[in-house]
Amino acid sequence: MIEPLKHILDIYDKKKDTLLYYLTDDVKDIVEAFDFLDDGHDLFINDNIYCIHKSTLDLDYVGRIMAIQKQKITIKYKYKYSIHLPKNEYYILIKRKKTKKNDRDFYKALLNAL
Repeated sequence: MIEPLKHILDIYDKKKDTLLYYLTDDVKDIVEAFDFLDDGHDLFINDNIYCIHKSTLDLDYVGRIMAIQKQKITIKYKYKYSIHLPKNEYYILIKRKKTKKNDRDFYKALLNAL
């Protein structure tokens, strides 16, 4: 797989801003308000993610996380299908869900207690 932005993103600290500079205006308008996974954010179940393919810089998938494994993420795509995506082939932007049922601090504390 060819990743044209790999060396450029390695240089800069603010990877999201650098990535947004190289995206098309349509994709940029959709994803600019969300968190970039490589900027120190974690994935949690029920978060919405936006997957931009590393070689084409196209927005390929938008969905809700159903399962997280070491190298793959399972998302609910178009409210019908479940798709398994390899983490290393996509730039992932995260839209956090803020609900009482899905409280991140609770899940983090529970995970640390295990």
